[in-house]
Amino acid sequence: MKVSENWLREWVNPPLNGQQLASILTMAGLEVDAISPVAGLFEKVIVAQIINTMRHPQADKLSLCDVDIGMGQPLKIVCGALNARAGLKVALAQIGAILPGGLVIKQARLRGELSQGMLCSLTELGLSDNSEGIIELDDDAPIGVDLREYLFLNDQVMDIDLTPNRADCLSILGVAREVSALTDTPLNIMPSVSIKPELDEKKAIHLKAPAACPHYQGRIIQKINSQAKTPLWMRERLRRSGIRSIHPVVDVTNYVMLELGQPLHAFDLNKVKGDIVVRYGSENESLELLDGQTVSLRDNVLVIADSQQPLAIAGVMGGKASAVDEHSTNVFLESAYFDPPTIAGVARRYGLCTDSSQRFERGVDPKLQEAALERATALIIDITGGRVGPISRMLDSAFSPPSVTIKFNPLKVKQLTGLDISEASMLQMLENLGLSVAKAEPLWEVQVPSYRFDLRLDVDLIEEIIRLYGYDKIPGDKMVATVSAGSINPIESFSVQIAHFFAARGYHETISYSFVDPELQEALYPETPALKLLNPISSELSRMRVGLLPGLIASMIYNTHRQQTVIKCFEQGVIFELNHRKIEEHPCLGGLLSGDYGAMNWSESTRKFDFYDLKGDLQALFASLQLNTITFEAAEHLALHPGKSAKIMIGNQHAGCCGVLHPRIADALDLQEEVILFELKLSTLLSKSKPHYQPISKFPQIRRDLSLLVNDNISVAQLEHVVRQIVKPEWLKSFDIFDVYTGETIPKGKKSLAVALTLQDDNRTLVDNEINQLISAIITKLEDNFAITLRD
Repeated sequence: MKVSENWLREWVNPPLNGQQLASILTMAGLEVDAISPVAGLFEKVIVAQIINTMRHPQADKLSLCDVDIGMGQPLKIVCGALNARAGLKVALAQIGAILPGGLVIKQARLRGELSQGMLCSLTELGLSDNSEGIIELDDDAPIGVDLREYLFLNDQVMDIDLTPNRADCLSILGVAREVSALTDTPLNIMPSVSIKPELDEKKAIHLKAPAACPHYQGRIIQKINSQAKTPLWMRERLRRSGIRSIHPVVDVTNYVMLELGQPLHAFDLNKVKGDIVVRYGSENESLELLDGQTVSLRDNVLVIADSQQPLAIAGVMGGKASAVDEHSTNVFLESAYFDPPTIAGVARRYGLCTDSSQRFERGVDPKLQEAALERATALIIDITGGRVGPISRMLDSAFSPPSVTIKFNPLKVKQLTGLDISEASMLQMLENLGLSVAKAEPLWEVQVPSYRFDLRLDVDLIEEIIRLYGYDKIPGDKMVATVSAGSINPIESFSVQIAHFFAARGYHETISYSFVDPELQEALYPETPALKLLNPISSELSRMRVGLLPGLIASMIYNTHRQQTVIKCFEQGVIFELNHRKIEEHPCLGGLLSGDYGAMNWSESTRKFDFYDLKGDLQALFASLQLNTITFEAAEHLALHPGKSAKIMIGNQHAGCCGVLHPRIADALDLQEEVILFELKLSTLLSKSKPHYQPISKFPQIRRDLSLLVNDNISVAQLEHVVRQIVKPEWLKSFDIFDVYTGETIPKGKKSLAVALTLQDDNRTLVDNEINQLISAIITKLEDNFAITLRD
């Protein structure tokens, strides 16, 4: 909220300078982010009037102007502005004037003609970022007066960052109430206005959604001057509030919104067919908005319509078809109260953010509509003229916000805050805020004004008292309490453990956005629905992630483009699964390998990372976590290479997947090397059993090697499963494959596997006889199940 200090001081004028005023507001919870001057630094710029103009004899784009500055003798000025004309009141920088940027105006000759000053534009005086032509001042501007004084440019704008609950301060009046209460300075109440109707014509209003819009009123204004211009003083105030001037009627609605906090809207009466209807939209309706975009309406979007079609999205933005423009002579001016939950989210759903929606979705004073309508009517009549009709009103009191009375115990202030504030002071503070207090014992009855819709409970009143008392006056006492250690979320501590593990193995942790590129995610998870963001940062970040792979791949591409030849990264984060329109969040772990193994190392040869490098890291992770029931099973994944991918099982639970990125995706991303990835759900890695100490056996280990000829389609995991069924778990210390061979001596469709079995009993020495029997049983079982052949 941008607030002009001069405008604010018309309502309340405490004996404080701008910095002190900003400090008081900030300490009361209305944080002032910045204080900026409303114009650039300049001097010796005055109001002047062009008497006559003629074309420069040596330059077609320049004019020679005689300019009256109220000193009798007119000045000769050379000007290049197209809008320079006789009778125009302008801003003249005199000889010796200093303009923003340090420009000093001197008498000069331009193409042989004398120029005794400079006619200025808004841009040249630091009043606007862009402008067309020189400043056009009002006809009643006094000649010779300093421009800074005439336009009240010795002013500054406070940029106030309001919290969502303080929508009552989204106006000059709201901020003035705060300043009045904080400084105990009287508030200058604007006298009420009531415009006497000159017409009998009025629009019928139908409230078909009274719960969403319990108050609606409006009036017709006919025969306005379509050529009228918004006065400079109003344009200046709008500019200082960050709103550009559009049209006198539109400017008045914006001005009243800034002044009182009530958004208004004006329709071109000639474009409205029949009665005004406040209703919900339908699925087959669309509306072209003022910003040019056409939106499809829904059955939960409140609209203002006529008898034929929607005219505006209620509380958000009007339609282009019914907008007031330079040809409008008859208007219908509306003022309404909309239920905040009805408006909330509608603007973001359509990618809009308007001053109107910002106020309506946070709350507007439900008793302000008629006063704002009368104020706007008076301003329109003053600027454009016209004839006014009676106010059409529709009010459904059953859905109007009820008045709020709070039972307040003044003793509770000290109980909750420890501050000893007198009852007289508390009473004064509440009354300064506009609250009506009926003192009784032991409870006070506090009537809350309609514009303070954030006050509902007695603790809200305590907060207001402390706020006015001053947060900086609260003493910093030492806390006397019993402090106990808190608990750490298991997933959080587990995540730290995993991060240390991967960092120790040379991986770098990445942190990416939870929203990702929809095209990349669709390629990696084509069958997984993803939540679409209503208001994304950009179109490339418009979906919530359903996995960690998009972020890892994006990080890899970024680093590869910067000449990194070894990519080892991992990420931990939450993914968002859309399950029957409900969002489920799951903490996950993902990782990626790509590039050269052993690069820039003289002691070993360089090769590319492969699937087994990643699998080895994962097996080491599982071993460190004491997870012993891990299996890697060949399985297809739509994002992974069909012959180089596996699903990871922990017992009978699917924990995740790993494998090489699918060639189709790699080609689309223009990747030249294999990318190996994995993804795991963290919850599946939490071990349910605690490790127990096992004494080291004092008895010798015995190793037996088996050379087996098996079919190509038999996996080592299948062989290991059979072996572990036969050998006692406490005997088999390890099962290792130390050779895999296929070649000329091996039949087609077969492979040779060399298996090492390490056996040991913790209580005695194993003898050859029982070991030979065990090996025989293993060979027999493998022959029966897989038709293996024992090689010599």
